[in-house]
Amino acid sequence: MEHCRLQQAGVALEAFFSRVCARLRVLGDVPKGRGSGLPTTSAGSPFHLWALGFLCTERHLAKRLKNNGFYPFTQQQPGVFVLEYYLDTLWKGLLLFFVCLVLVCSGFVRQVEKQETWGFPAYGMVVGLWLMISSLPRRRLVLNHMRGMYHFSIQGRTVCQGSMHLVYVRLALSSDAYGRCFFQLVLCGHKLEPLVLVQVSERYEQMEYLGRYIARKLNINYFDYLATSYRHVVRHWPVGASFSPGIVLRKKGVYSRPSSSQSDLEV
Repeated sequence: MEHCRLQQAGVALEAFFSRVCARLRVLGDVPKGRGSGLPTTSAGSPFHLWALGFLCTERHLAKRLKNNGFYPFTQQQPGVFVLEYYLDTLWKGLLLFFVCLVLVCSGFVRQVEKQETWGFPAYGMVVGLWLMISSLPRRRLVLNHMRGMYHFSIQGRTVCQGSMHLVYVRLALSSDAYGRCFFQLVLCGHKLEPLVLVQVSERYEQMEYLGRYIARKLNINYFDYLATSYRHVVRHWPVGASFSPGIVLRKKGVYSRPSSSQSDLEV
């Protein structure tokens, strides 16, 4: 009896995978930039941001930058950079859905101490399905320096567009219970979903170097983890702005040269 249930679950999983793959292929054929007036050439694999946590390190990012100096974007033409991607919650939702489906079909957690517990994996299936459905539409972000604006769309529908000063690379800081500091490198923007380029690292100098490098290649702003810092690199300002309280002028002798440990990244 249990063998039959597992076999039926396997058939259902295979059929579902086939439908999901077919759906992704259909999404990939949808015209890009519809109604945006921006270039429409495809920009590489939409799955390249699906790096696992232990792979998403500063060394992993440096290798990507050696292969593509404009990573995670693709240069479509001079001054125009395109990024197309699916949210990583798509594969996370798939994994959650199938794990909970196997648990429900196998009956492993049907009863615990004479209490019905099958509702927990069933709830997990609903959550996983919702994650998959919400993550299926392809995202597209265009940095158009020819027009001085960015454009973000989901499945060809414009979500937002605005001036280039609203898109930036930022270094984020977090700490654990022992006081150790960890840094994340994030691509952010107004009404944009934050894209983590480096998940966690304790090497501040190398993270700063990579962030500055990406911001320079893409010609966008870079911000340090401090709100007020002379390490910010501001290339684009709001229209009419002449002063920002978050920008501190660099002083001589304050900023030391990066250590030689950065050279092993070979960016």
